[in-house]
Amino acid sequence: MGLLIDVQPSAGVALVIGGGAVALRKVRSLVEAGFAVEVVAPVVRPEFAALGGVIVTRRAFEPGDVLGRALVFACADDREANALAGRAARAAGVLVLVADEAEEGTFTSPAVYRDGGFALAVSTGGASPGLAVELRDQAVAALGEGLGAAVEAARGIRQDARRRRL
Repeated sequence: MGLLIDVQPSAGVALVIGGGAVALRKVRSLVEAGFAVEVVAPVVRPEFAALGGVIVTRRAFEPGDVLGRALVFACADDREANALAGRAARAAGVLVLVADEAEEGTFTSPAVYRDGGFALAVSTGGASPGLAVELRDQAVAALGEGLGAAVEAARGIRQDARRRRL
């Protein structure tokens, strides 16, 4: 298992390869987190059109597509395209998630719950995304609602304390 980090949208553009259901879920998560997103796929689901600000390029993936990207998500319904994207991103030093073969990537993405400034992430390191979702949902039910408001209150208290030190 690797290190769980909270990557900020200021890291740069996220590239998603693929236009199917898995790619759509990843794009929705990236947009929700505030990332600029580019999708490369010969065919995309109609739901992509409703995602504002997402650039869609309708063509097959090319290895040069990974250059200058902060993150790459290889989510095509095509094993060879995903493997090629994984190799290209690794060679370029870009973090890559390979959806159908986690071992070929450099990261996996956890099941995430967000409420304002609060985020809860549960990871199985790619072993069982379904189990991660189930455990996330159980944790959210146990913690209850309103955690985003608690984070905002804590942020205010911390900012006040910082101002007093200056």
